[in-house]
Amino acid sequence: MQDSEIPLLESCNSSLSTDLIDALAILNLPVCSEPPAEGYYLSCEHDGLVLNTDEGEKIQPVLSKPAAFTGKQPLLRALAPARGGTVIDATAGLAGDTLKLAMIADKVIAIERNPVVFALLVSALHTATDSTLSLVKKIETHFGDAIDQIRKLPAADVIFMDPMFPPKRKRSALPPKAVRILRNIVGEDSDDEELLRVARQYALRRVVVKRPLHASPLADDHVALHEGKVVRYEVYLPTGKQA
Repeated sequence: MQDSEIPLLESCNSSLSTDLIDALAILNLPVCSEPPAEGYYLSCEHDGLVLNTDEGEKIQPVLSKPAAFTGKQPLLRALAPARGGTVIDATAGLAGDTLKLAMIADKVIAIERNPVVFALLVSALHTATDSTLSLVKKIETHFGDAIDQIRKLPAADVIFMDPMFPPKRKRSALPPKAVRILRNIVGEDSDDEELLRVARQYALRRVVVKRPLHASPLADDHVALHEGKVVRYEVYLPTGKQA
């Protein structure tokens, strides 16, 4: 489903934070107070945004403090040069990994190009609980295509990519509700190889790509693979800006 096809009706901004109202205005995403006849829509609940479906399903991202890292965790090993530096989260989504990056880096620049997902991300950051507040303060959000944004932003020590996972060849149980709904809205990432190419041109120390174990590597010249039980983290070295 394309963004323009998601029915969004009149504004109910009175309960939202000023910063979030500004973000919605820039994105031209009013919020529904009454559900449309069909399709996805946004509503205001508990001072934040909620994504609704016409089947009554709801997604309201709530940011919880991630568990502490241990030295053996694959993500920590993949992100080693990010400690004390800057990381660009090129595919922020609903900040599933963004908070983990903020536990390691001094600054995280979170990029999201889907306007509905970006609105939910900003809302979740503004309604963060005290347990995550110190991490949220490290996060700077940018709306737009990461390929374009990376070229404009200051270079980061590490660029992190988590493109939408390719489906398994053998169909199993449906993915969790939130993942299934977001996949319907966002669709598949068809430009992940181009994003990797640009990320390698602008990263100072490395690019880290999160992939499911069943998928082939995004490129053949990775210098390290750090595998977990479900996903792996592929490490690529910078190539430098091309003339």
